[in-house]
Amino acid sequence: MRAFGVAEPPGRVAFLPMTSLSDPGRAAALRELGLTRASDPDMERYAERVRDQLGVPVALVSLVTADQQVFPGMCGLPEPWAGLRATPLTHSFCQHVVTTAEPLIISDAREVPLVSDNLAVSELGVAAYAGFPLTDDAGQVLGSLCAIDVVPRHWTAAELRLLEDLARDCRNELRLRLSRLDARREREHRDRVEERLQIEISRSRRMLSIAESLNETRTEPGLRARLERLVDGIPGFAAVHLHLTADFEGAAPLSPAVLQSARRRTLVCHADLHDDTLDEDPVDDLAALRAHHADDGVRAVVCVPVLGSGGPLGVLEMLWSIPRQLDAQEHTMSSALASYVAQALERAQLIERRIGVAHQLQAAMLTTLPDVPQLPMAACYVPATADEWVGGDWYDAIVLPPVPGDVEHDLVVAVTVGDVIGHDIPAAAVMGQARAMLRQAAFDRPGRGPADVFTHFERACAALDIEARGSAVLAFLQRSASTGAWSMTWTSAGHPPPLVALADGTVRRLELSAEDQGMLFGYRDVYDVARGDSTIELPSGSTVLLYSDGVIEVPGLHLDDQMDELGDLLAEEHERGPQAVVDSISMHFGSGSDDVVALAVQIPT
Repeated sequence: MRAFGVAEPPGRVAFLPMTSLSDPGRAAALRELGLTRASDPDMERYAERVRDQLGVPVALVSLVTADQQVFPGMCGLPEPWAGLRATPLTHSFCQHVVTTAEPLIISDAREVPLVSDNLAVSELGVAAYAGFPLTDDAGQVLGSLCAIDVVPRHWTAAELRLLEDLARDCRNELRLRLSRLDARREREHRDRVEERLQIEISRSRRMLSIAESLNETRTEPGLRARLERLVDGIPGFAAVHLHLTADFEGAAPLSPAVLQSARRRTLVCHADLHDDTLDEDPVDDLAALRAHHADDGVRAVVCVPVLGSGGPLGVLEMLWSIPRQLDAQEHTMSSALASYVAQALERAQLIERRIGVAHQLQAAMLTTLPDVPQLPMAACYVPATADEWVGGDWYDAIVLPPVPGDVEHDLVVAVTVGDVIGHDIPAAAVMGQARAMLRQAAFDRPGRGPADVFTHFERACAALDIEARGSAVLAFLQRSASTGAWSMTWTSAGHPPPLVALADGTVRRLELSAEDQGMLFGYRDVYDVARGDSTIELPSGSTVLLYSDGVIEVPGLHLDDQMDELGDLLAEEHERGPQAVVDSISMHFGSGSDDVVALAVQIPT
């Protein structure tokens, strides 16, 4: 930064490489920009911001040509220059910013030899000047954003930083305009060649449309069948084959083009097996390729590697019965097609793994809910899409046996949702043990509340050295023997609060105090505080929802926002019954980074 009267002694001139004002590249950029002495609203705003934020009488967006400077943005310039919106270079400080590509900071122009005889001093009254360069993407200085005072002024560091920031914003605006011009030229070029390429573009668009349709496939055989139908209706397109890497060994002899594409992970093609000259991406062993297709009428071959997120998946082989020379666009489209195939293949493999996991988890995790007259309930379990594919979440519901001497309640149903820490097979195994032991504890403690039952369960796990740790909520739904009204008593071990939807659509979060909430279970060796129960009345027609933390704890999303979204879903769906509630939860919250479990119970009206 050249500073006169600020950071350097008056009169000191730095020796910097100079840029010619008539440089052809700079002149071309100015012409493309299209800004002249005519007022430009955006540039006017930058000038106004400089004037207002620095408190100067004059501010300019100045673009410097070989013989003058023009002001598409200005404020405070005196006449006749304000009407002209330009000055010759004899009145220009900004030219020095352009030629040096450096900011120019002057406290008193009368004392600086570089500009003391500049006519801007005598005719425009310029005393203090601060200007920062405005550049294009190539670094060429087109002009400057400057602040001018009519009295000597010591520019503070804060003012210079502010002006530099404004100049950066203005520069970005100019660059954006030039980028838009480049884009427009590209569009015009495309339009000029559109007629010549119309047939090829139509073919490419069709291939892209077919490739996008692969997103509908859910199995590997379905993907292969969809690919085989690509040949329909395309003249000369004979066949398309997907060769998976896992099938290379032991498979029928593969084309040399397929093997080369797989080995080098690049597109390989030969436009005409009868012509040695049409081979932009040639096959190393053309004789072997010709021998491989000697009896099938193939004239052109294109092989594209299918690359997944974890590495190569295989090769897509496309065969033509006519010569087929690909241009640059078709090279791109072929690679795009292979990319769609990779996505569809990985999705099919993912679904197959998830189906296998779901089958394994059915016996170990999914409970058959009891059939309680006039107390409909439903549950769902959606495994996470993580690599482990199994987890420790569970739900359960059991009808507890009558308690001798209990005349207050004639029906008690225990419901629970929990999550054993971990997302692997051991976690699922521990979960199965924990769920069974919690059931046993509920049966072994007749007449006791959920907190007592849960504490008994924890102590049994510790005594049997079962390392079950996690969060859970255990609730007893109790029907009054005298009135038929329902209530719920529950305890929580660090678990998300249950939700209750009332008949009018109001949804309550059953949040507990820090004392009542309780710590995660399985840590009695460091935390042995007694757990507590909480009880609420459940109005007729209400729905109770228990769920796992995988529903609301989503990376990148706020917990309260997810809770609100879950509450809104419950309010909307609860009148349709528990099954509709859990189905909607599966659809909206499943397939995330954690298991999703939900259990809904509707109180009879």
